Amino acid sequence: MPRDYFFELSVRQVRAGHVVDVLTWNRNGRYSEEIVDDDFVIHRLHGLNFSAGGMIQEYPYLPGLPAEIERLKPQIVHAESHLFLTTVQAVKKAKRLGLPSVVTVHGVLADRGVAINFAQHVYLFTLGLEVFRSVDRVICLTRSDARDIVRLGCALEKIRLVPNAVDTELFRPCEEREYNLVVWVGRFVPEKGVEYLVEAARIVAHEFRDVKFLLVGYGPLKAKIMKLMYDRGLLGNFVRFSEPLSRDEIAEILGKASFFVFPSLREGLPLSVLEAMASGVPVVCSAIPGISDIVTHGENGLLVPPRNPKAFAEAILTLSNDENLRRRLSQNARQLMLEKYCWSTIIKKMEKVYDETID
Repeated sequence: MPRDYFFELSVRQVRAGHVVDVLTWNRNGRYSEEIVDDDFVIHRLHGLNFSAGGMIQEYPYLPGLPAEIERLKPQIVHAESHLFLTTVQAVKKAKRLGLPSVVTVHGVLADRGVAINFAQHVYLFTLGLEVFRSVDRVICLTRSDARDIVRLGCALEKIRLVPNAVDTELFRPCEEREYNLVVWVGRFVPEKGVEYLVEAARIVAHEFRDVKFLLVGYGPLKAKIMKLMYDRGLLGNFVRFSEPLSRDEIAEILGKASFFVFPSLREGLPLSVLEAMASGVPVVCSAIPGISDIVTHGENGLLVPPRNPKAFAEAILTLSNDENLRRRLSQNARQLMLEKYCWSTIIKKMEKVYDETID
């Protein structure tokens, strides 16, 4: 289990007085245990990887997962994402053992091309629907995801809205910003719409000669995006790429950035946007479900039509020329994160779901 959002969730749950056992995949071998804390153990299980080329690099099946759940006999089973075979395994075993279970929906599906999208739709109406019917509660990050899974056949009364959380102490504004730094953080996959950032960067660089774009992340489309930037004379001069960074490093970059851009085509509730808003960075995002749940145009960020590089460029240039707008969006975004998306608030919401599920 990488030191990512779910690790942080587990740490926060332990701090709140819970005992957490995480069951995940050991990519490199047999079963192993990591004792993070007296009340927090990570169990890494042997698994089979049903990957699909470069588009889905990890899709594990864990033969020993059901037996491990039976051995641990937890008070509640919480599976992350309805789209994984491990969730199907966990939910089925919980039901057989009479254990309460919860699944969190992190976006209903991912846009990965015709073939994989078709496979996802088949999955949603078979194994995915079985998951929704078997669990006791379904946590959705956004109202749009809740509407979508109801249309798939999930019972409305099972659904609870609990958004992602952001560490507002780590992600916070710095004293000074680089007035020309535009940042994107994410995975180089089709649904992130990064190819539309290429043309937007070209337009902005033509008007704003001091601009610097920094793209942070990894993924199968990274080499393609780098070549597109190179072909347009942007790479090195106006655009830099970085490998994935630690949370501390990303927080430092966002704290200094002037703008955050996010041209996604499909999202759940993106952590990158939450972290940018907590850092007080004016955000320019696609007007799509998920993002529009948190970004209100002209109040705490700017929303533009997806697949529209010109609109993204114009929004960035508008911000670069309007200091008062930047300040207002920055302050409102930070305040929203403090009030509704900090960890203490989200852990309480999660505990409420657990309590009613167990009762």
